[in-house]
Amino acid sequence: MVELAGIEVQRARTPVLLCALIGLGGLFAGVTGPLLSTFVPLIVRDAIGEHRTVIGGVMAIDNVLLLLLVPWAGAASDRASARGRGRLPIVLGAFVLAAAGMALFPAAPAFGLTGVIAAMVVLYTGINVQRSPFHAMMADLVPSRYRSLANASVMFQMCAGAIVFLMLGKILGMRPAFLVAAATVLAIAAVFTLALPRPVAPESQAAEATYGSLVEAVSSAIRGTVPGLRAIFIATFLQQLTFQTFTTWFALHGTERFGVRPEDVTTGFIAWAMGGVVGALPAGVIGVRLGRRNAMLLGFAVMAASLLALDWVTQLPQVTVLLALASAAWTLPMVNAYPLFVEPVPASSRGVLTALFLLCMALGGAIGDPLNGALFDLAGGYRPMFRMMAVYTTLACLTVLFIPRGTGEAQAATDSL
Repeated sequence: MVELAGIEVQRARTPVLLCALIGLGGLFAGVTGPLLSTFVPLIVRDAIGEHRTVIGGVMAIDNVLLLLLVPWAGAASDRASARGRGRLPIVLGAFVLAAAGMALFPAAPAFGLTGVIAAMVVLYTGINVQRSPFHAMMADLVPSRYRSLANASVMFQMCAGAIVFLMLGKILGMRPAFLVAAATVLAIAAVFTLALPRPVAPESQAAEATYGSLVEAVSSAIRGTVPGLRAIFIATFLQQLTFQTFTTWFALHGTERFGVRPEDVTTGFIAWAMGGVVGALPAGVIGVRLGRRNAMLLGFAVMAASLLALDWVTQLPQVTVLLALASAAWTLPMVNAYPLFVEPVPASSRGVLTALFLLCMALGGAIGDPLNGALFDLAGGYRPMFRMMAVYTTLACLTVLFIPRGTGEAQAATDSL
C-alpha cells in the first residue's frame, strides 16, 4: 500500500490527492453509465424483438437489483468495517464483477435472451454492490471538512468520464467501447488497491450494522425525530425527481417544441454534462467555504431561475446555454447533500444509512417517470417540462430551509475520521 502524504492533515491543508483518488469512484460511474444507457436497450430489443412490455421487464432488472443489493451491501460493509476488514474489499470485488459484465455484455446476444439476462445480472450486480460501500468509504477516509470537495471530485470525474465514453462509443462502436470500459474499471480497482489508505476500524460491534438500522432510520425520518433528517430526504428526493424529468423527457420535449431532429436534441444532453464538469469542483469549494446548507440553497435558487428562463426562450442554442447553467447549479446540491447527510452518522452505521440515502434518490427516479407522464397527459404535450422542473426545484429549496442551521456541517475543530 502506498502511503499518502497529507491524509491525516490539519485544517489548513487540503488533501487534494486523496480527493482525486476518491473521485475515481465517480469515473467508474461515468465509464459504465452512459454506455449502458446508450446500448443496453438496443441489445435487449435485438435479442427479443419489438416486444415493448418484455423489454421494459428486462430493463427493470437493474432497479430490482438496486433495491435488493444496495441495503445488503451497505450492511455488509458496516459489518466488515466493524471487524477491521474495511469496506474496500467489497468495493473491489464489485468493480471486478462489473468489469467482467462490461467485457461479456457485447457477446451476450449470441446466446439469446438467456445470455443477455445473465450478462445484465453480472453487470448490474457489480454496479449496485459498490454503491453504498463506496460512499461510506469516502466518509471514512476523508476528513469532515473536505467531504464536499471529495464528492465534487466524484461528480467531476463522473461527468468527464461520461463525455469521453459517449464519444468513444460513437467513434469505436459498442464492442471496443465496452472492452475499453472494462479495462478502465479494472485500472480503477488497481489504483484503489495500491493507493487508498486503510481507515481505522470504528469501535463498534458488528451486530450494530443490521437492517434494523435502516428501518429505524426510515422511522426516524418519517416521525421527524432527528433534526433535519426528514428535510434532507425530501430535498434529495425532489432533486432526483428534477434530474429524472430532464433525462427521460427532454428528447421528446425538444423535438415537439422546436421541431428539430432527435439527433439535434443530443446537444442538450451534452450541455448538461458540460455544466456538470464545469460546476462540480467549484460546488465542492463553495460547500467547504460557505457551508453545505448554504451551497444547496444557492444551487436550488439558481437552478429554479434557469429552469424558468428555459421555459421562456424560443431558440435551441439559448436552451443549450441555459441547460449548462442549470446543470452547473445542480452540482451544488448534488455535491453537498450527501456530506450534509452523513456528517452526524456514526462510522459503524455509515454503510446501511448511506443505502437509505441512495434508495431515497432512487425513489425520486422511480416515481418521476409515471408522475411526469401523467402530468404530460393532462397538459396534452411535453411543453410544461421546464415549468414542472422549476416547481420541483423550488420545493426542494424551500425544504432545505427546514434543515436547522449547523446540521450536517463540517466539524469546526481539527478534523478527524
